[in-house]
Amino acid sequence: MIHRRDMLRRSLPVLVALGGGVGLGACRQQPVYQSSGGQFPGRGSMAEREAQIRRAAAAQGGWSVQSMRPGLLRATNTWRSHQMTVDIAFDVRSFSIRYVSSLNLDYDGVQIHQAYNDRVRALEAAILRGAA
Repeated sequence: MIHRRDMLRRSLPVLVALGGGVGLGACRQQPVYQSSGGQFPGRGSMAEREAQIRRAAAAQGGWSVQSMRPGLLRATNTWRSHQMTVDIAFDVRSFSIRYVSSLNLDYDGVQIHQAYNDRVRALEAAILRGAA
């Protein structure tokens, strides 16, 4: 006769494996991170702020930056089969980073693959450090 406890012991590894797989997949999707109100360190002109953002993007690797108009840059990061594009609005004191588009990052209008958030946060941190 098979005891209930023995059945649970035998099925537990399968249940953990199934639950772990579901949990890991869910962890990869996060709400889209929007960086707003980032304060530049020190003083600087608009040209210096643009150069600072460009240096930060170059330091992070994979980013290409183009000027859209004064105070607005569009940055695209491409790796493997993934691509993300953000707008970086700035003035002499602050900046913000906003989602524009993505490719192969499972964006559903609210959530996106965590790699997007990781790269935006890394770019934000590099800008805040001054990326000298």
